[in-house]
Order: sequence, then structure tokens, then C-alpha cells
Amino acid sequence: MTTPRFKFLSAGITIVAVIFLLLIFITPAAALGVLGAKYSGSIAPGGTDTQVMTIDIGANDSPTDVVVGVAGFGQTPGGAYIPLNAADDLSPYSARTFITLDNTTIHVEPGTTQGVTATISLPQNVGAGGRYAIIYIRSIPGKGAAMSTAVDVPVFITVAGTTPTITGTITQVTTGAVTLGQPITVTTTFTNTGNYHYYAASNEVALTDANGNLVGNVSTTPMATAIIPGNTVQFVAQPPVNNLKVGNYTVDSKVILNGQVLDEKTTTLTIQTNYIPPATESNITVTPGSPATLATPDGRYSVSLPQGAVTDNVVITLKPYALSQLSAAPAGAKLGTTSFQISGLQGLLSKDATVTVTYSSDDLAAAGGDASQLKLAYYDAAQSTWVILPTQVNTQDMKLTAATNHLGIWVVMVSSSTSAGAPAAETTKASLPAVLSIVALAATAIILGGTVRQRK
Repeated sequence: MTTPRFKFLSAGITIVAVIFLLLIFITPAAALGVLGAKYSGSIAPGGTDTQVMTIDIGANDSPTDVVVGVAGFGQTPGGAYIPLNAADDLSPYSARTFITLDNTTIHVEPGTTQGVTATISLPQNVGAGGRYAIIYIRSIPGKGAAMSTAVDVPVFITVAGTTPTITGTITQVTTGAVTLGQPITVTTTFTNTGNYHYYAASNEVALTDANGNLVGNVSTTPMATAIIPGNTVQFVAQPPVNNLKVGNYTVDSKVILNGQVLDEKTTTLTIQTNYIPPATESNITVTPGSPATLATPDGRYSVSLPQGAVTDNVVITLKPYALSQLSAAPAGAKLGTTSFQISGLQGLLSKDATVTVTYSSDDLAAAGGDASQLKLAYYDAAQSTWVILPTQVNTQDMKLTAATNHLGIWVVMVSSSTSAGAPAAETTKASLPAVLSIVALAATAIILGGTVRQRK
């Protein structure tokens, strides 16, 4: 007769065995390697060229089936290359139909390579400039991989003997909402209207007041990817400015290529409330034996640390944090417009620090004019949760003060509660293998615990 202890142990071993088998059969996606992952060549009308792509996977990966195909050449607003299906590939500069593959499905064993040859044949009446396509290479889920991995091979064809046209048009310049304490963001939408691609285009933005005085300007980093004919990208610029008074300002945006202006467009920026720019980043070295206060130069944000708040010398940094990067507010609460980050410490403070923030008229407006609804909150990344702190409100000086042993990302929150918020919308989900690993450990603990209890 089987004793209860052995029944329990047998059941536990069965659970662990099942989980172990699941972990074995959940195979991570093979990492595809491709030699020849870009084509850039010149072909005469009626001419032909080839591109050989050599595909491999890691030595420790499982055997993988791979599909290869030809797509149109698209771009995201940020300039990244993306394949387009036939229905969306409407560009007169497409080379999708000019490319054939000697193989569209291949099997790759670990430690070996497989080749695919693309043949590019231009028609006699192809026209001038450049022609473009993307050859996509995808692992097939379930054929040695739990999910698909991909490599996109951009194809840049110069039509030999023809003259490229390098032109472009700014279709829109927008500034979006102006928020106190946040950068002024200028978005320039730009389309390559020529017949040839070009690299290293950049954007220059200048702000002038009603008298024509320059109040801020900036140049973006040259774009690392090429802008393909017919495609539209966006340049995002944040010109640094000082305090701006109420009024109308002119925004001038230029797209520059090799020192030449491709296009220029202006728009009007209206400041309805005296604008305050983001605080300047600041830092301080905090030592265990002394108190310290870190504040931005304009005094809007500060953190005061008592003696013994840290156990070793630490450089603490206080800097602005973009509202667009914040996790969603918990239920029953609303994000204000003041956000910042206190960084440099791994873990918690040994003693509470005092955080003081000057709230803005935009924060007050978000609270419907009721300053008592304004709270300081930090984001607990480990719990994916906003923690809303008990906050002292000084309406005369427009100051918010709270005590905390947690640094990290902060925001002025509109809430009647000071309890921890519900998990934000961006809560990260553990992967299935990780979850199963945790379950396996838990099952093992149950078995061992059960065994010990039976022995008592």
C-alpha cells in the first residue's frame, strides 16, 4: 500500500516532469544571420544583376524553416524601412516585380548555411532615377521556432545612364500643445518627391518673436536611413528656449541635404500662458556623513536628503522627464503636467528624503482649480504601479512637498487618494518559459515541503 507521503511525492514529481517537458519543447526563436543583407547597385535599362543572400542560424538553435519573399519598400515616420505587400506597393519607383528568387522556402540546420539568389531584371523602359524593394526573410513559427524572427534586405537600384532628381516637399509643420515645463516640439512632415533616394537629410528649426528676434533654434542629427522616393518621414525637433511671454511666434522649418535647402515652411506658434521651459538637469554627490540638497537652477524641483540617507557616496541626478513616456495614471487619478526623474541610486534610501515641487498653472487646471487634489507620485517599476504620496500643499508659493525613500520617475498627480495606484496599462507580462520556470520552482518547493511535513 502506498503511503500518503509517497502519493504526495509521486504527484509532485509528475507535475515537475510535465513542466520540464513543456520547457524542453518551448524552443526560442532561432536568430537568423544573413550575409548579403543589402543590395546597392547600378543596372542599365534592360540589364540584369544578382544578389546572393547566405542564411544561417546559431550553432545551438533548432533546425529552422525559412520563407523568403519580395515586397515593396515602405518607411515608418521615423525613417525605418518596412516591407509593403503588393496591395500597398503603389510607388512608380517600385522594383518588387523586377525581382525573382531561386528559392522561397529553405531549411536551415544549425552550423550550416543556405543560399538564396535574387535576380534583378530591369525592363528596357524602366525610366530614370532609382528603383526599390525589400526582400524579407522570415523563420516559420512551429518549424523549429516558437515565434518568427526576420531580416529585411533593402534593395537600392540605380538606373544606369539616367539622371537622378533630388527633391522633397514639407507638407506640414506642427507644434502640438504647449505645456508649461515640457519641451516645445516641432514636427516636420517631409516627402521625397524626386526619383532617387538620399541619406543624411536633417531638419533646422528656428523660433522668432513678433519683432523678428531669434528666441530658439535647433538642428536635428542627420537621418541615418535613406528617404525613398514617394515615402514620407517626420523630423521631430525641440528647440531650446527660455521663458516666453504670451504672444505669437513664427516657427521656420527647413529640411537640409548636403548644405542645400530642399524645402522650407513656416507656421505660427501661439503662447497663451507665459511659457516656462523644462528645468535644467543638475546633480550632486551625496555622502553618508552629511545632509545634502539637490535642486534645479530655477528652484522648481528639489530633493533634500538627511545625513545617513545613503550608505556610500552616490551621484544623484535630477532632470526633466517627458510626459509622453509616463505610464498611465491609475483608476480615479489623472496625470498632471509636471514630471521629472531623480536617478543615481540603486534601491531605496536608508532615510526618507523630502521632495519639493513647484506646481504649474497647467497642473492646477488639470485639477479643476482645486490645489488640494494635487499630489506627488512616483512610479514603482518593480510593481508597475504609481504610488501617490501624502502631500503638503502650499497654495501661496504653489509648492508640493512629500517624504519618500524612493527616487525614480515622479509626476504631479491629480487624485483625492494617497493610496498606491492600480497597475498601469503598460504592466510587463512574464514570458511563458519564465512563468513555467517559476511554477516549476514552486512545485519543487511544495514537494519538498510536503515531504518534510510527512516526515514529522
